[in-house]
Amino acid sequence: MAQNYNAPDLAKIKKKIKSLKIPKAYWGIDLDSFFEYQWNIYLSIRETAGKTTQSLIFGMVLNSLYPDKYCIEYLRNDDKQITRGNIENIFDVIIRYDYIDLIYGGRWNSVTYKPHVRKFYLCKKDPDGNILEEDQDAICIVHSLESAYNFKSSYVNSRGNYIVLDEVADTNRATYLLFGQLLNCISTIGRPLSPGRTEWLHILILGNNTNEFMWIFDDFQISEQVPALTYGGSITFRTEYNTTGICRLLELGEEQKKRLQDRNIPFLGFPGKKAASFTGATEWSGKTYRHADFELNYDDCIFRRCYISHRGRYIQLEYFRDEDHGPYCFAHFASEPKYNDNLILTIEPEKPFHIYGFGKYCKNDRILRVLKKYISALQENRFYYASNRVGSLVDDFIKNIL
Repeated sequence: MAQNYNAPDLAKIKKKIKSLKIPKAYWGIDLDSFFEYQWNIYLSIRETAGKTTQSLIFGMVLNSLYPDKYCIEYLRNDDKQITRGNIENIFDVIIRYDYIDLIYGGRWNSVTYKPHVRKFYLCKKDPDGNILEEDQDAICIVHSLESAYNFKSSYVNSRGNYIVLDEVADTNRATYLLFGQLLNCISTIGRPLSPGRTEWLHILILGNNTNEFMWIFDDFQISEQVPALTYGGSITFRTEYNTTGICRLLELGEEQKKRLQDRNIPFLGFPGKKAASFTGATEWSGKTYRHADFELNYDDCIFRRCYISHRGRYIQLEYFRDEDHGPYCFAHFASEPKYNDNLILTIEPEKPFHIYGFGKYCKNDRILRVLKKYISALQENRFYYASNRVGSLVDDFIKNIL
């Protein structure tokens, strides 16, 4: 990347990282490309990559070189994920291996956490753990996307140029809310329109390879490419507004494979996609949905004009009743319905024939009678899916129904 005179000096950053002598197997951040993109998405198998630790070390290196430009703005999806018990130990590995002492040349060697303001501060401790000195400026400030609107107008941090969203897939909240909340957080913390901010501001998103259909892939418009992503591979994107990003699935190296064999596989070594996040057997783990292992007889299909419209896709819900399998629903991707007499289930009704969810607020008795058939089939596990991707999207739709 051609260095702007005002931008971070890549050579200095590389030299600092190299001096820490971090084992190669535990460093996955690509320094050559990181500053080329506004958004960096790093995914990996769980428990082997130390992504959180890497992200914090990287933030400290940036802070040590540019203290007036960088601290770590650490984000999680939900408020419950940033409680004291979930957060206060995130620097433990870094402290244990003396990385803080190395990064700051002995000036600091640990951190303190102040839960009432959700901020970490660099400090110097003696061998007994007593604090000798504490920095006045926070090294890491913790937020949740769920509370993005609460601090929108009041939050100011001129050093908020390195933003980390950790555990991106980990949430039970409605996923359609998350992208808007993320953008609001970036706008508030990073102030990207402020003079001189954009060349310093970069965002790192971290997650496990537990769901190839997670919300962020749709919102970043890379969902069609993600299923083909292999270990060590990447997807780059550029929006029509010139926002750039890269999504990486970190390499599963020999040392990490051995660690899986020694630690996970003796207890968690089961075949199939459900256990793949522990074995590394496939690039993506996650839920396997029920497929129709019999031939569909469309003479037995009694209703076909019901669709789910979600995340820019249509799923047709075909309701069958036959002697061998009883009543059931077959769900598959479909084109946009041509006629207005179809039932379109959505979380954002925009037209008269749109229905919220599975008819929770619908007052038309005829429509309710039809939808009750689908609800019964869903509750009684009589839904069949054309693919796991269809099943995941139906699940996400249901998750978003309030």
